[in-house]
Amino acid sequence: MYTLKVVAPHAFILEQTMTENNDTPHLLQAHLAYVEEGSKAENGSSVTLAVTLVLNPSSRNYRGKDNWKFFLNRGMKEIVSKSAEDLLDAVIADENEIAVAVGGDGTINLVINGIMKSPQKKKLGVLYSGTSPDFCKFHDIPTEPEKSILVLLANRSVPIDIAKLSYDDSGEICYFASSCNIGIGATIANISNKIRKYFGDFLGTCLAALISILRSKPFRAEVIIDGEVVNFDEVKHIAVMKNNFLASGLHFDLDSKSDDGTLHIIVIKKISFGTFLNAYKGKIPPATYVKKCRTVEIKTTPSQQIEYDGDSYKYTPIKIECLQKALELIK
Repeated sequence: MYTLKVVAPHAFILEQTMTENNDTPHLLQAHLAYVEEGSKAENGSSVTLAVTLVLNPSSRNYRGKDNWKFFLNRGMKEIVSKSAEDLLDAVIADENEIAVAVGGDGTINLVINGIMKSPQKKKLGVLYSGTSPDFCKFHDIPTEPEKSILVLLANRSVPIDIAKLSYDDSGEICYFASSCNIGIGATIANISNKIRKYFGDFLGTCLAALISILRSKPFRAEVIIDGEVVNFDEVKHIAVMKNNFLASGLHFDLDSKSDDGTLHIIVIKKISFGTFLNAYKGKIPPATYVKKCRTVEIKTTPSQQIEYDGDSYKYTPIKIECLQKALELIK
């Protein structure tokens, strides 16, 4: 448990109340800048932070645990996940006001889903220890352990958009904050998640992309964009993006904003390995359909697997809508 004790306008001391095996409170770090603009806190007042760390031991192929030494034993509640389902259920049930994803984009996505499905309002914090920091890059969250823990404890938050995804066949609902990929993206995710531990993030993703491109087959898509029906033939990939990042550093130069209530839909008909490499530079392939929207429904023939925020899931048809400023993010 942490307490922010205001000692002067725009300044505080962060006090840590230790767990029962060490009952001596002590000052942590020294002073931090009190950056919450418009704060009306007076000298001597305090704010208590109830923080839960949600730790994924499998992040970065089990090497993410190397960063845990910076985050553990600080008096915060700690949950170590045993599986994706276990992590999700733990976040939903947790009563603390801040849920902190300790991992990469996949862990962040699971914690976001837990927050969005929880009956209690929670903020999202991120202590990065994953493979590729796409979410952190877009939201300007530091990835260095020493800096990220200070950002978390300063507890300055902003509202961000979240994308809500519904499966038409089951009615199941889930959420993502970066991108949803349909077609070749799911194949790349499936392969790269298996081989990156041997080849690293960049080379593993490149090899997965090359294999996926050689295996890929075109499909047809009916896309309803804000109520307007658009049909596409010979499609290789569809992306619905809340931010600029597809996965593992791949991105498109779009005018994405974190809180404007909009998404981008990208429909790609031609993909080569050169196209894939250009996406590391933010280049959108030629003859690609790009449109900003708030809602999109996608039906494909044949049905295509869905991937979002680093992991593959179920199949089309789906509906996606942008929930404006639906989540408080500490940054």
